[in-house]
Amino acid sequence: MTKPQSQLDPPTQGAHSYDDFTRLREVVVGRADHYTAHHADSSWRLFYYENVAPHLPDGNRQLTIPQQIVDELIEDVTGFADALAGCGVRVLRPSAPGKDVQVSSPWWSSGATPPLNVRDNTVILGTTIVETAPHIRGRVFENDHLKPHFNRYFEQGSNWLAMPRPALAAHSLDTAYFDRHGVDVTAAMAGEDALPIDGLGLEMIFDGAQCVRLGRDVLVNVANHNHELAFQWLARTFPQLRWHRLPGIADNHVDSIVVPLRPGLMLLRDPSYLELLPEAMRGWEAIYPPPSSVPEQDYDEFGFVVPTASRYIDINVLSIDENTVVVNSLYPELIKVLEQRRFTVVPVRHRHRRLFGGGHHCFTLDTVRDGGPEDYLAA
Repeated sequence: MTKPQSQLDPPTQGAHSYDDFTRLREVVVGRADHYTAHHADSSWRLFYYENVAPHLPDGNRQLTIPQQIVDELIEDVTGFADALAGCGVRVLRPSAPGKDVQVSSPWWSSGATPPLNVRDNTVILGTTIVETAPHIRGRVFENDHLKPHFNRYFEQGSNWLAMPRPALAAHSLDTAYFDRHGVDVTAAMAGEDALPIDGLGLEMIFDGAQCVRLGRDVLVNVANHNHELAFQWLARTFPQLRWHRLPGIADNHVDSIVVPLRPGLMLLRDPSYLELLPEAMRGWEAIYPPPSSVPEQDYDEFGFVVPTASRYIDINVLSIDENTVVVNSLYPELIKVLEQRRFTVVPVRHRHRRLFGGGHHCFTLDTVRDGGPEDYLAA
């Protein structure tokens, strides 16, 4: 019989995670309870702009998600947690979110986002828990659902830091990435629903999923000035690590573009990204994901449903160790490619993979892995 969350034994050690591929020991798997709507304020619309722009009607700020889809998502996430436990991984869960929770500051108000994509608001750097600075207003308090675990890790000896909390007031988000690519995002920012702070300017705003951790090296996607401020904060706060600036290879997250599977081998969306990686990684062998034969799910019966995640989201795999990887069971072509490379694949179903902004890597925060500060990018 599974223990209730409140009765789980405490973690056996403090947080210890330097990479995304050595043996996974402890992991937080997110929760999707009450994820029945997206609050599509300007911060949300800009963050998901590439995926949601063609689908958003003007002025619609509350996008309802049918309960059947939420129930199926919860079923799939539960199956994912059970699969990890079956592989010998200790699985932790956030506290359960409430229904229709509203959050606010003096500058804005928003519906709260449930703690599903727990990769985004935290990054584990060695033995330090780092809470990052959310892009989306509705996610500012999301990490509170993880703090029972963070408290226990701290008691076990982990360090625990937080980036400066962004005000996310009007005009604090940088559109430079879109400007460089000739993308007009004025529609996303129209009807700005936050108040300004005089003299604030662009803030430090950043998600953990913009980092690729490789032992003593960390690759950081920097697409605008919000991210550049966070990169500088990280580099100053952790001078013992080597920091590599990725030149805006995406507008934010990179874990559906480049995924290290083990030293010298990575899953890469396509060859055009090679030249954007650090020189030492360009010699790594790359597996390019094959086209999928599984068609996009038809949501016509549900009416208006908005895809938030990239169409490449199934690249968002989670490694249990250097030879074992969790892959969406609905992507048999990638499973076959990885098995041909002698990986043990753990297929786990994720039906609504484009509707909730993340895949299996996004749904997790790997708090304990065996690896240390190895030099994987040595010449």
